[in-house]
Amino acid sequence: MYVDDRSLFFNKIGYGLGIGLIAPIVFFLLYYIFRFGQLSFADYLRFLIESKKLVNVLSLVVLPNLAPFMLFINSSRYSSGRGVLTATVLEGILIFILKFV
Repeated sequence: MYVDDRSLFFNKIGYGLGIGLIAPIVFFLLYYIFRFGQLSFADYLRFLIESKKLVNVLSLVVLPNLAPFMLFINSSRYSSGRGVLTATVLEGILIFILKFV
């Protein structure tokens, strides 16, 4: 059976973990640009913290991890899917800590 080397590269936990950690950061920045582009980034963060909306926004930006997770699972790249799931769980723990601290 022939195994494509490129598919092995994309089937690693580290690859999925990287995508799972970078995607929410990208969507957090996109949310800032399109919703609060007139504010500086420091003012944006200050606004989210003072209005107690930071946890809500962080919860929303984790949602796009569903797309790469489903892509990896449906293409039989289970290790990468496991990495995305691990990153999502870590982000969920961070959100849980921020909510109750």
